[in-house]
Amino acid sequence: MTASRRRRLTPTAVGADKSASSRLVAGGEEALARARLIEATIRLCCRNGIAATSVNDIIQESGVARMTLYNRFGSKDALILAALEHETSVWRAWFFSRLAEIDGNARERLLGIFDILAEWFRRDDYLGCALMNAAIESRSRDHKLNELIASHKRRILEQMRALAAAADVDDVEMTAQQFDLLMDGAIVKAAIQRSAAPAIEAREIATALLSP
Repeated sequence: MTASRRRRLTPTAVGADKSASSRLVAGGEEALARARLIEATIRLCCRNGIAATSVNDIIQESGVARMTLYNRFGSKDALILAALEHETSVWRAWFFSRLAEIDGNARERLLGIFDILAEWFRRDDYLGCALMNAAIESRSRDHKLNELIASHKRRILEQMRALAAAADVDDVEMTAQQFDLLMDGAIVKAAIQRSAAPAIEAREIATALLSP
């Protein structure tokens, strides 16, 4: 498998490959196999959809033995959930880290959210949010997936509320929900258009929302 095929969809993939490889070597072959399965699963599910991704596809894409997949995860469904949980955790770590790097006051950081999204959307391997794609496909029928989505949303909204409160807006909860909605809309539209323009458009709407 080529290096480009192994590349993860997470924004942290850029500039992080060397340290990740070091951790995998230290963790041994089992850790390497797990990482390959998770990355292959996310890549295939984002590209083709969960239902259209078979165990055979994952085995072929990852280069990991079928028995290893079942020994590590037990089933395709369990592997997909683990992959989504991992991918979402890595994405949040990247997003919150980038958010903390923004200079300026709370309002500038709120608007900077969409600059961060634009950075993500410009990646060659951007195929939308893995968790959001899974949610749309499942149509809320998967209880464990719904719990994962709720946990992810809770953490995003906590950050939005903290920034909105620091920005001294009139309605903290409404502002947090509005920014969350703008983020989701931009993520979906960017995946459809294959463009960073939705992040720029969302930033303009957010600017208007924060105007006195």
